[in-house]
Amino acid sequence: MKLGSVLLLGRKGCKYSLRLRNYLLKESQTFRYIESSYPGKKLNKIIEKKNFDYIFCFRSFYILKKKHINKTKFAAINFHPGTPEYRGIGCINFALYNNEKFYGSTAHLINERIDNGKILDVKKFQIKKKDNLNICLNKTYRLMIKQAFFILKLLKKNSNNLEKLILKNNKLKWSKKLYKKKDLEKLYLLKKQANQEEIKRVIRATKIKNFRPYKIINKKKYFLI
Repeated sequence: MKLGSVLLLGRKGCKYSLRLRNYLLKESQTFRYIESSYPGKKLNKIIEKKNFDYIFCFRSFYILKKKHINKTKFAAINFHPGTPEYRGIGCINFALYNNEKFYGSTAHLINERIDNGKILDVKKFQIKKKDNLNICLNKTYRLMIKQAFFILKLLKKNSNNLEKLILKNNKLKWSKKLYKKKDLEKLYLLKKQANQEEIKRVIRATKIKNFRPYKIINKKKYFLI
Protein backbone atom coordinates (compact mmCIF):
# COMPACT_ATOMS: atom_id res chain seq x y z
CA MET A 1 0.00 0.00 0.00
CA LYS A 2 1.26 3.48 -0.87
CA LEU A 3 0.96 6.63 1.21
CA GLY A 4 -1.26 8.56 -1.20
CA SER A 5 -0.63 12.23 -1.87
CA VAL A 6 2.49 13.47 -0.05
CA LEU A 7 4.35 16.75 0.36
CA LEU A 8 7.84 16.63 1.85
CA LEU A 9 9.51 19.80 3.10
CA GLY A 10 13.24 19.18 3.41
CA ARG A 11 16.46 21.16 3.60
CA LYS A 12 18.84 22.06 0.80
CA GLY A 13 22.17 20.27 1.08
CA CYS A 14 20.83 17.69 3.56
CA LYS A 15 21.61 14.12 2.46
CA TYR A 16 18.98 12.76 4.82
CA SER A 17 16.28 14.95 3.26
CA LEU A 18 17.27 13.47 -0.11
CA ARG A 19 17.09 9.92 1.24
CA LEU A 20 13.60 10.64 2.50
CA ARG A 21 12.67 12.20 -0.84
CA ASN A 22 13.86 9.14 -2.77
CA TYR A 23 11.88 6.82 -0.50
CA LEU A 24 8.68 8.85 -0.69
CA LEU A 25 9.01 9.23 -4.45
CA LYS A 26 8.57 5.45 -4.70
CA GLU A 27 6.09 4.97 -1.87
CA SER A 28 3.60 7.78 -2.66
CA GLN A 29 0.87 7.86 -5.28
CA THR A 30 1.65 11.51 -5.92
CA PHE A 31 4.63 13.33 -4.49
CA ARG A 32 5.98 16.86 -4.22
CA TYR A 33 9.28 17.92 -2.68
CA ILE A 34 10.18 21.46 -1.62
CA GLU A 35 13.59 22.38 -0.22
CA SER A 36 14.27 25.24 2.16
CA SER A 37 17.65 26.93 2.31
CA TYR A 38 17.31 29.67 4.90
CA PRO A 39 14.89 30.86 7.62
CA GLY A 40 12.22 33.43 6.95
CA LYS A 41 11.25 32.37 3.45
CA LYS A 42 7.51 31.95 2.93
CA LEU A 43 6.13 28.64 1.81
CA ASN A 44 5.44 28.35 -1.90
CA LYS A 45 1.86 29.48 -2.57
CA ILE A 46 1.43 26.63 -5.06
CA ILE A 47 0.71 24.19 -2.24
CA GLU A 48 -2.21 26.31 -1.05
CA LYS A 49 -4.11 25.17 -4.13
CA LYS A 50 -3.55 21.48 -3.43
CA ASN A 51 -4.64 18.94 -0.85
CA PHE A 52 -2.40 16.22 0.54
CA ASP A 53 -2.87 13.06 2.55
CA TYR A 54 0.32 13.89 4.44
CA ILE A 55 2.78 16.71 4.83
CA PHE A 56 6.16 15.74 6.30
CA CYS A 57 8.75 18.22 7.55
CA PHE A 58 12.37 17.12 7.88
CA ARG A 59 14.89 19.79 8.91
CA SER A 60 12.75 22.33 7.06
CA PHE A 61 12.95 26.05 7.78
CA TYR A 62 9.32 26.53 6.75
CA ILE A 63 6.74 27.08 9.48
CA LEU A 64 3.34 25.73 8.53
CA LYS A 65 0.28 27.86 9.12
CA LYS A 66 -3.22 26.61 9.86
CA LYS A 67 -4.21 26.96 6.21
CA HIS A 68 -1.39 24.56 5.26
CA ILE A 69 -2.16 22.05 8.02
CA ASN A 70 -5.82 22.03 6.99
CA LYS A 71 -4.74 20.88 3.52
CA THR A 72 -3.96 17.41 4.88
CA LYS A 73 -6.39 14.52 5.00
CA PHE A 74 -4.54 12.63 7.72
CA ALA A 75 -1.73 14.69 9.24
CA ALA A 76 1.13 17.13 8.98
CA ILE A 77 4.10 15.57 10.77
CA ASN A 78 7.42 17.08 11.83
CA PHE A 79 10.62 15.25 12.71
CA HIS A 80 12.10 17.48 15.38
CA PRO A 81 15.86 17.28 16.10
CA GLY A 82 15.41 17.13 19.84
CA THR A 83 13.61 15.42 22.69
CA PRO A 84 10.38 16.90 24.11
CA GLU A 85 12.43 18.63 26.82
CA TYR A 86 13.99 20.82 24.14
CA ARG A 87 11.73 22.87 21.88
CA GLY A 88 12.60 25.56 19.37
CA ILE A 89 16.05 26.67 18.18
CA GLY A 90 19.47 25.42 19.28
CA CYS A 91 18.12 22.45 21.21
CA ILE A 92 21.27 20.33 20.95
CA ASN A 93 23.36 23.33 22.02
CA PHE A 94 21.44 23.69 25.25
CA ALA A 95 21.36 19.94 25.85
CA LEU A 96 25.16 19.84 25.66
CA TYR A 97 25.49 22.94 27.82
CA ASN A 98 23.23 21.30 30.41
CA ASN A 99 25.40 18.15 30.32
CA GLU A 100 22.49 15.91 29.34
CA LYS A 101 23.33 12.21 29.19
CA PHE A 102 20.74 11.44 26.51
CA TYR A 103 19.35 13.29 23.51
CA GLY A 104 17.33 12.36 20.44
CA SER A 105 14.51 13.18 18.06
CA THR A 106 10.74 13.55 18.28
CA ALA A 107 8.11 12.82 15.65
CA HIS A 108 4.97 14.87 16.28
CA LEU A 109 1.87 16.29 14.70
CA ILE A 110 2.19 19.90 13.60
CA ASN A 111 -0.16 22.47 15.04
CA GLU A 112 -0.04 26.27 15.06
CA ARG A 113 2.55 26.42 17.84
CA ILE A 114 6.24 25.53 17.54
CA ASP A 115 7.11 22.00 18.69
CA ASN A 116 3.81 21.60 20.46
CA GLY A 117 1.68 19.03 18.62
CA LYS A 118 0.79 15.54 19.83
CA ILE A 119 3.86 13.30 20.11
CA LEU A 120 4.02 10.19 17.92
CA ASP A 121 7.44 8.84 18.83
CA VAL A 122 10.66 9.69 20.68
CA LYS A 123 14.04 8.09 19.95
CA LYS A 124 17.15 8.66 22.06
CA PHE A 125 20.91 8.10 21.97
CA GLN A 126 23.54 8.37 24.69
CA ILE A 127 25.74 11.45 24.80
CA LYS A 128 29.28 10.45 25.69
CA LYS A 129 31.64 12.76 27.55
CA LYS A 130 33.91 13.03 24.51
CA ASP A 131 31.03 13.93 22.17
CA ASN A 132 31.14 17.47 20.80
CA LEU A 133 28.48 19.44 18.94
CA ASN A 134 29.38 18.06 15.52
CA ILE A 135 29.28 14.45 16.72
CA CYS A 136 25.92 14.95 18.45
CA LEU A 137 24.39 16.64 15.42
CA ASN A 138 25.40 13.72 13.20
CA LYS A 139 23.99 11.26 15.74
CA THR A 140 20.74 13.25 15.82
CA TYR A 141 20.31 13.33 12.04
CA ARG A 142 21.02 9.60 11.72
CA LEU A 143 18.43 8.90 14.41
CA MET A 144 15.92 11.25 12.77
CA ILE A 145 16.06 9.44 9.42
CA LYS A 146 15.60 6.05 11.14
CA GLN A 147 12.65 7.47 13.02
CA ALA A 148 11.18 8.89 9.82
CA PHE A 149 11.35 5.52 8.05
CA PHE A 150 9.84 3.85 11.12
CA ILE A 151 6.85 6.23 11.10
CA LEU A 152 6.39 6.17 7.32
CA LYS A 153 6.36 2.38 7.15
CA LEU A 154 3.70 2.22 9.87
CA LEU A 155 1.54 4.75 8.04
CA LYS A 156 2.05 2.92 4.77
CA LYS A 157 0.72 -0.27 6.33
CA ASN A 158 -2.36 1.43 7.72
CA SER A 159 -3.28 5.09 8.25
CA ASN A 160 -4.99 4.03 11.49
CA ASN A 161 -1.51 3.49 12.96
CA LEU A 162 -1.39 7.26 13.35
CA GLU A 163 -4.01 7.16 16.10
CA LYS A 164 -2.28 4.18 17.69
CA LEU A 165 0.95 6.16 17.92
CA ILE A 166 -0.87 9.10 19.49
CA LEU A 167 -2.50 6.88 22.11
CA LYS A 168 0.72 5.02 22.84
CA ASN A 169 2.61 8.25 23.55
CA ASN A 170 -0.17 10.41 25.03
CA LYS A 171 1.67 10.66 28.37
CA LEU A 172 4.69 12.30 26.75
CA LYS A 173 4.52 16.08 27.05
CA TRP A 174 6.51 18.96 25.62
CA SER A 175 8.49 21.25 27.90
CA LYS A 176 6.96 24.66 28.57
CA LYS A 177 10.33 26.24 27.72
CA LEU A 178 10.69 27.32 24.08
CA TYR A 179 14.25 28.20 23.08
CA LYS A 180 14.46 31.15 20.71
CA LYS A 181 17.14 32.69 18.51
CA LYS A 182 17.99 35.26 21.16
CA ASP A 183 18.62 32.45 23.68
CA LEU A 184 21.09 30.79 21.35
CA GLU A 185 22.84 34.07 20.61
CA LYS A 186 23.16 34.67 24.35
CA LEU A 187 24.73 31.24 24.81
CA TYR A 188 27.53 32.14 22.37
CA LEU A 189 28.41 35.26 24.37
CA LEU A 190 30.81 34.40 27.17
CA LYS A 191 30.57 36.47 30.31
CA LYS A 192 33.72 38.30 31.40
CA GLN A 193 33.77 36.41 34.69
CA ALA A 194 33.39 32.97 33.07
CA ASN A 195 35.80 30.45 34.63
CA GLN A 196 37.60 27.65 32.75
CA GLU A 197 34.84 25.12 33.45
CA GLU A 198 32.18 27.45 32.05
CA ILE A 199 34.29 28.20 28.99
CA LYS A 200 34.70 24.47 28.29
CA ARG A 201 30.95 23.92 28.59
CA VAL A 202 30.16 26.74 26.19
CA ILE A 203 32.79 25.64 23.65
CA ARG A 204 31.46 22.09 23.67
CA ALA A 205 27.91 23.36 23.21
CA THR A 206 28.55 25.94 20.49
CA LYS A 207 31.75 25.45 18.50
CA ILE A 208 31.20 24.05 15.00
CA LYS A 209 32.59 25.10 11.62
CA ASN A 210 32.54 28.91 11.54
CA PHE A 211 30.45 29.26 14.68
CA ARG A 212 32.45 29.99 17.83
CA PRO A 213 31.76 31.50 21.25
CA TYR A 214 33.13 34.96 21.90
CA LYS A 215 33.76 37.66 24.49
CA ILE A 216 33.17 41.38 24.18
CA ILE A 217 36.05 43.49 25.45
CA ASN A 218 36.02 47.25 24.99
CA LYS A 219 33.05 46.88 22.63
CA LYS A 220 34.98 44.49 20.35
CA LYS A 221 34.24 40.81 19.71
CA TYR A 222 37.01 38.32 20.46
CA PHE A 223 36.27 34.81 19.19
CA LEU A 224 37.67 31.72 20.90
CA ILE A 225 39.69 29.40 18.69
